[in-house]
Amino acid sequence: MPRPAPKSQDAYLHDMLESARLIRDYVSGVTFEEFWHNREKRDAVALRISVLGESAHKIDQTTEAALPGVPFKSLRGMRNRIARDYGAVDFKIVWAVTQQEIAPLIRALEDYFQNHTSPSERAP
Repeated sequence: MPRPAPKSQDAYLHDMLESARLIRDYVSGVTFEEFWHNREKRDAVALRISVLGESAHKIDQTTEAALPGVPFKSLRGMRNRIARDYGAVDFKIVWAVTQQEIAPLIRALEDYFQNHTSPSERAP
């Protein structure tokens, strides 16, 4: 069976934007205590951080350079920590990421798509 064609850089960036938006939605109106006591919410956020990091691994240097506001290295590192030792994940750090890093990430990706794609290709 032939391997599927690799996804485009923009497809990976769209995956990142979708995951960031979902993380934002998952924690919207939620306190840390509610997050901490809701295993499904913690798992959902951790999964989406993993998707962010996995997609970040697929971004080439040229695309990365076009997005200086995106912390690709940090996203890759978070993904690795979650994937390799989930039981030792510090959810206080995960929470801090949701509160401090997700909104700027969304803005950077949305700005990229507003400025680098045709109107028919823009993210919803």
